[in-house]
Amino acid sequence: MVQETVRYSDSIVESVEEMVDEGIFDDKSKFYRFATESLLEQLKPDYDPEMLNYDDFSEATQRNAETYTADQSAKSPFYQSAIAVRRHARRGEIKTAEEYIDTQYPSGQGEYLLLEALLDYYSGADEG
Repeated sequence: MVQETVRYSDSIVESVEEMVDEGIFDDKSKFYRFATESLLEQLKPDYDPEMLNYDDFSEATQRNAETYTADQSAKSPFYQSAIAVRRHARRGEIKTAEEYIDTQYPSGQGEYLLLEALLDYYSGADEG
C-alpha cells in the first residue's frame, strides 16, 4: 500500500474524529480510505472498491447519513421559519407571518421567496 500525505482543515479532522468516537469507523485512516473509495465508485462506474469491509462501512454510513439529514433538517433555521409561517397562515395571522418573513430574511434571498410562496399557499392567495 502506498502512503500519501494529505492536509485537511481542523474542522474536517474534528468531524472525522467524532465519527471514530461514535464507533462508525475504527480509526481516521479507515474513514479517509472509505471516503476516497466511495467517491471513486460514484465518479467511475467501472471502479470496484478494494477496501476490506467496504460494503459494511457503506451501509453504516448510509444509515447514519439518513438519520443525520432528518435530524439536521428539523433543527435548521429555515425549517423552523417554515413551521412558523405555516402556523401563522393557518391561523389567519397573515400580517404576523409577513412580518416574521421580513424580519428573518432579506427580500431578495431565496428563503424569503420560498417562505412567501408558502404563505401564499396556506393563506389561499393562489386560489381564484
